Amino acid sequence: MNTRARKQCVRHGSLCFLAALGLSLLGASAHAQHVGDIVPVRNGAVIETREYNATGDTQLRRIFRGDFADTGVEHFTSNPGYDSAPGNFAAGTRLGLNALAGLKQWNGSEFVLATGLRMNIRYLTLQFNIRTSAINGFDLQVQSNGGFHKHLNMTVASDTSPLANTGAYLIELELYSTGSTAALSEPFWIVFNDGLSSADFDPAYEWAQANLLSTPCYGDLDGSGEVDSGDVALVLLDTGICVGCITDLDGSDEVDSGDIALVLLHTGACQ
Repeated sequence: MNTRARKQCVRHGSLCFLAALGLSLLGASAHAQHVGDIVPVRNGAVIETREYNATGDTQLRRIFRGDFADTGVEHFTSNPGYDSAPGNFAAGTRLGLNALAGLKQWNGSEFVLATGLRMNIRYLTLQFNIRTSAINGFDLQVQSNGGFHKHLNMTVASDTSPLANTGAYLIELELYSTGSTAALSEPFWIVFNDGLSSADFDPAYEWAQANLLSTPCYGDLDGSGEVDSGDVALVLLDTGICVGCITDLDGSDEVDSGDIALVLLHTGACQ
């Protein structure tokens, strides 16, 4: 959207919202690799959350970023989307989303419950509001080829007064699939930037990475309670430059043989 269109959006918010809604729905009709999108991947009874990077590869990730006003509409975004390649899910099943906690707001040092605010998540006529507690969401049909590509419309708003022009927000979610072999994801989070500069937003995102992710023991990347071949497989899938990835065990910003060695050294049940 060009600068002139953005200005018109600010001036005609409701019309622009409808335009953005239409664009997001059109974008959901075909498979495409969007950098930053959440990539649900079925792995047995677990749905892994991965992310597309600039090279088109995916990396295991549980903390994602969203930017409000990226379409020109204040406090609104349809990104990140959910973009899974064909064959990941059974045709005829559905993929759903639940909120595992209330909406939280950055206070400059940590995320705290955002009393009086709500995050509205909508797709066509389906919607739910994340307020101060967990809430079940909705599920959508998987494509006939087993893929899934949807961009949900997300809006943050105040219940009582105009919302401040800047801030950072956090939601905790889970994905689930339906069918005879249902699956569930581990919790994952989206950190939203609502008009903050990089200098003000980066500490919020870094806090989320430092305080929200944990594993039962060192090297247990899939949370199975033991370090085994499944964890080695996750490291192999992320091989290469991988800044901030949980599979980068040695903190080198690259997943390589050193990280594989660390997993192998800790093989066995968590103590």
